[in-house]
Amino acid sequence: MADGRTLTAKYVCHCCGVCVATGDNLIHDEADAHVFSRLHGSIATVQGTRTVACPCCGQGLGSRGDKTYSLRKGLVVKTQDKLSILVCSLKDKEIQELTPVLQAAFPHSNVTPRVLQKAELRGFELQLRPSPDLVVVVHRNEGRALLTDRNGFYHDVLGSAWQQTFGNVFVILTKTESKGGPAELFDAQLLRSLSTQGDQPTIGAISACGRVLTWESQPSKPQQDQLGLLMEKAYFREPPAIVKGIPVSWGKNPKKGQGNSANSAWCNLL
Repeated sequence: MADGRTLTAKYVCHCCGVCVATGDNLIHDEADAHVFSRLHGSIATVQGTRTVACPCCGQGLGSRGDKTYSLRKGLVVKTQDKLSILVCSLKDKEIQELTPVLQAAFPHSNVTPRVLQKAELRGFELQLRPSPDLVVVVHRNEGRALLTDRNGFYHDVLGSAWQQTFGNVFVILTKTESKGGPAELFDAQLLRSLSTQGDQPTIGAISACGRVLTWESQPSKPQQDQLGLLMEKAYFREPPAIVKGIPVSWGKNPKKGQGNSANSAWCNLL
């Protein structure tokens, strides 16, 4: 995808911003359509027809030929914007230390810092417009980690971000060595304890889908690879997978006028 020198052009649904094709597979442009040799990911045609539909919002985007896909201009929009990342934490130092790690994992990115105040956390709503492609919450583990659910600092932050970004969210805990060795993405014992004994089942669900990383001061090679994978998914705004244990409210559409619009298909995926 991104090799540090070039950034792949993406063609996105005009309704929800999900990538449906890339410039790598563009054959040519016609007066009213872009013609591709293949589509991005697992996008399929509507059953019983040749119509190509957005996998997230269901919007009809074009049609399939024998060996090509013709997507209508206006319904599909070309963009080559950098990956937009919002990094949130209660401490600015954590953001400053994480920013170069993220930029190294995905060089074509713009990072916006957001130092959170405890007074704003309850009922938090993401107000950044346009919505970021990816939201990262970084927290320094200094003892009892209160992350999600009833007493968690970041529950509403993560919920609002999950809605706005189609689930392109992850959590990083620093000052937390993995007990399972360098190949592990996170300290499984800690996350299991938080989820089952610490009244924070949501952080367990997030970790189960690979969206929680823990390290002492720097990520391991497997963690760097996971960062790159998650950031690439966010760049393409890939539709969310079914994630067991994620609160139902996180799957609801953002309020009208917030971020990229999508229909009830987004909610139904969770």
